[in-house]
Amino acid sequence: MSNTARVDSIDTLKVFRVALIKFGEESNAALASAESEMQRMVGWLERDQQSFWQMQLRKRQEGLSRAQEALRMKKLFPDSSGRFPTPVEEEKAVRKWKAAVEEAEQKLAACKRYARILQKAIMDYKGGVQRFSTWVEAEVPNAVARLDRMVGTLEAYVALTAPSGASPVRDASLQAFGAAAPPGESMARPAEEPQPSVPAPEAPAADAADRGPDEARGDE
Repeated sequence: MSNTARVDSIDTLKVFRVALIKFGEESNAALASAESEMQRMVGWLERDQQSFWQMQLRKRQEGLSRAQEALRMKKLFPDSSGRFPTPVEEEKAVRKWKAAVEEAEQKLAACKRYARILQKAIMDYKGGVQRFSTWVEAEVPNAVARLDRMVGTLEAYVALTAPSGASPVRDASLQAFGAAAPPGESMARPAEEPQPSVPAPEAPAADAADRGPDEARGDE
């Protein structure tokens, strides 16, 4: 696997960095929202609903007790004529309160059952998203920091370009070989100009007075 990458645009890395930060923020918000919703639902089932139906069960049991007592009194004591009237209304009331008590008991049992189911579902959910949650909390910030270092390194590298109008190759050539010859001039070494010839000096004539008689006659 190659350790190099071809980067055509630093701005693309910056856009990706912003998108990665947004992804991390939205993921954390979604995880937090799911956690809050789960806790709210657990509280609603285990606290609000169970408390409500426990209170309803007590009230309905009390109502059933009163209805049953009224039915018992109706059957126990005769009316003014000495007859025992048919307790139709009292029996309806008893049946009504019994149904209400049964409903409250069913609701309370359902709250307890679904609270256990919900707790198991929450544990399964947390086990499933634990790896993703850890990745979002740890790896996304690390990736953003790595992108920051990459962008900083690339921008520093781009800033090393030569100034406008300068040629690093030409400058290096001038330093190594000197200035180039003007256009039209030969790069060959110029021929040496001929030096003017200077005649050798003649020896001065000997003075006749300094020569002997024989040397003088020889000259004649």
